[in-house]
Amino acid sequence: MNTIETLKKRINQNKLVVQKEDGYLAEEVFNFNPPALKEDLDKLPSYVPADLISLLSKNNGAYLFEHPVNGGGTQLFSIDEIIEYRDIWDCPEYFIPIGIGMDGLWIVCQYDKETKENYMWIGEFLNFEDDFEKLSIDFSTWLERFIICQGCSFWEWNR
Repeated sequence: MNTIETLKKRINQNKLVVQKEDGYLAEEVFNFNPPALKEDLDKLPSYVPADLISLLSKNNGAYLFEHPVNGGGTQLFSIDEIIEYRDIWDCPEYFIPIGIGMDGLWIVCQYDKETKENYMWIGEFLNFEDDFEKLSIDFSTWLERFIICQGCSFWEWNR
């Protein structure tokens, strides 16, 4: 994933100055976990998108765009957290928890076994019967746009 590697090159001592909506400008913190081991990658279901496997093989979880005082930001789960949150969130089959965003937003990837595509779901939901937003983009596209938008919730811009 070139997106993460390019982001890492811009970060200095785990920090990066970012500009967000309404002219907000701050130095935010980034932390990347070490790569996942092969035996940990083997714990994941076979339908996990290849781009997510690639990310986990280089960074087994991360914290992105976190304010050093106020917190927030987005947590991308490690393999153990993906497995843990599948149970906690009672994910239906073919749904993979990716992380937690600002204000506790659930970030979930769904694999569609018929089309062999994956789609991102973002929302403030307590179960999968609540209304939440299915994005017409895959994990790789979501991550790239999220980084380009410097951690902003770009999926809400057209509301």
